[in-house]
Amino acid sequence: MIRLCAFSDEYGNKLEEQIEGLKLNNIHLIEIRNVDGKNVLNFTDEEAKYYYEELLKNDIRVWSIGSPLGKVDIDVDFEEYKNTVLKRLCELANIFQTSRIRMFSFFKAYEKKDEVIKKLQEMVNFAKKYNVELYHENEKDIYGDSLERVLELKQNVQGLKFVYDPANFIQCEQNPDKTIDSLFDKMDYFHIKDIIEGSGEIVPAGKGDCKIDRILKLIDNKNVTLTIEPHLSVFPGYSEIDKTELKNKFVYKNNKEAFNAACLNLKNLLKEKNYTEYKDGFIKKYVRYGVIGLGNMGSGHIANFMKEGNIPFGEVVAIADRKQEKIDRIKNLYPNHTFECYLEGSELIEHGNVEAVIIAVPHYQHPELTILALKKNINVICEKPAGVYTKQVKEMIEVSKNSHALFIMMFNQRTNCVYRKMREIVTGGEIGEVKRVNWIITDWYRSQSYFDSGDWRATWEGEGGGVLFNQSPHQLDLLAWVVGMMPKRLQAFCHFGKWHNIEVEDDVTCYLEYENGATGVFVTSTADAPGTNRFEVLGTGGKIVCENDKLKLYKNEIDERKFNQEYKGGFGSPKFEEIEVETDGENLQHTGICRNFTNAILGIEPLFVDGKEGLKSVELMDAMLMSTWLNKMIELPIDDEKYYELLLKQIKNSKIHKNVEEKILDTKDIYNGSK
Repeated sequence: MIRLCAFSDEYGNKLEEQIEGLKLNNIHLIEIRNVDGKNVLNFTDEEAKYYYEELLKNDIRVWSIGSPLGKVDIDVDFEEYKNTVLKRLCELANIFQTSRIRMFSFFKAYEKKDEVIKKLQEMVNFAKKYNVELYHENEKDIYGDSLERVLELKQNVQGLKFVYDPANFIQCEQNPDKTIDSLFDKMDYFHIKDIIEGSGEIVPAGKGDCKIDRILKLIDNKNVTLTIEPHLSVFPGYSEIDKTELKNKFVYKNNKEAFNAACLNLKNLLKEKNYTEYKDGFIKKYVRYGVIGLGNMGSGHIANFMKEGNIPFGEVVAIADRKQEKIDRIKNLYPNHTFECYLEGSELIEHGNVEAVIIAVPHYQHPELTILALKKNINVICEKPAGVYTKQVKEMIEVSKNSHALFIMMFNQRTNCVYRKMREIVTGGEIGEVKRVNWIITDWYRSQSYFDSGDWRATWEGEGGGVLFNQSPHQLDLLAWVVGMMPKRLQAFCHFGKWHNIEVEDDVTCYLEYENGATGVFVTSTADAPGTNRFEVLGTGGKIVCENDKLKLYKNEIDERKFNQEYKGGFGSPKFEEIEVETDGENLQHTGICRNFTNAILGIEPLFVDGKEGLKSVELMDAMLMSTWLNKMIELPIDDEKYYELLLKQIKNSKIHKNVEEKILDTKDIYNGSK
């Protein structure tokens, strides 16, 4: 993604004018340099804090401090300079919540290479104490104004970062192609203005000799920040008669007009390169996805990507399934779309032209295929659960730590507004310390026909479990996520094939104990009609209840523990207020996870669900089965090897369904609520 930043003091002097200019041009980053005629170096703490808050209110963040650091003679009293000017700029960077300070490499220093390097290294080390990095800009008359000397600094000053200003290089008679060839991959961000060689006239980007077009080609599909620094000529006295002539020479009536022209010109250049303006930046790249497994979930994911606008920067280009008829079905559903087709997920990972895969196969294969993809640095969305047994999930997590790819679990219920709000209330301490957690989740009735729709369904060998592994992974994930802690021990009572002709669990009741003394009960089944979905967390300060997709908060006037100690009336209890909790109403589900993952790959936003989180729900599932098989309380984390041994005994006697009727079931409406 390309993010745009600007020196908005070239639009206006006052802060409100600068904010106006940035918002008018949809730019959300500022390189702050001057406000109200005062240089950033001279801001007081109060001024800096006020400017920061005002910028933040308008969704503008400080990208870098556009400081004059280093624009002094090399013979300056360096210790005093370092401990006053540099120290102050680092303090201001902390106030503005940025880690970057733009700086220079001293005047009258051409013959003092060693001294320049020594002083710059001291400055870099000093700034590091404030968690700040220094970014050297090439500029005329400072030491680092030529290609040769910038390369010297890059080689000899450890930790120094670099800003590339192509116009400044041309002002110093440096060949633009040579500087681009030698420095492009070494630059951390770019100042964008252009210049006509010889005359020195500053012109909009792309209108001069700085090879801006080439720079934009080289940054294709990289995460880069471009800071607009117009420096365009302003001549306020021209009349209507000579306006056209002066416009052709890139002369503007006022600073605002010049700033807007510079922004518009760069945006048009990006659009000519097929970039799309999105939120606070420009995106060109589409993330190429492969979908492995074309059953209910895989088919649903493809439909989700095919719906225009759902995942703007993602596209399914490859599909894989072991059954040719499922591949043919997808091809027939989307006759105008071309897919690479594979009969094995491993083949798609090995040979497909993809950057990301969605793994939607039977549970045992989730870690296996995820590991294959991560080892090839292919980004992975893994359907729930993360695996069947903790041993294989931990192996997958270890591989993810050493991969450059992103890894996310399809925990789409975390996008649900009621659960996000519930987590905010519980982990934010609004109901005090958690005492009890109860969840009855049985409103996902499944008839026998559901289990007969696939030969692997509801078998130890094919699926590794029943309602815990197929329906409940989202709720078990939420149980840990919303409450903010995992149980310390549990005892479960799982019933196998109690209500259906299957060999795995279809009815579960589990008792939970937490480290802080809290207890809980988790109940689930695929045979309750009508079912229930009630999630309640009780704390010392009240309770929060989620039922029928609504949240109710019961807020105690006084903490129960305090009331217990102080109340002397015998039968009384704390008074409470019943509150209907408002949410933001957003419930993006699978679309939200896929969109977030795509945007995270492109550097637009952070990853919403770390794939490592998938271990928690598998740990709970395994512990519940293990408790039932051994008829005892199980401590968490479980004994991975012991569980695997017990599972193998079940698999040994497992029977894959025969005479099933293979069906792709419609899943589009089953995730809209809070289950």
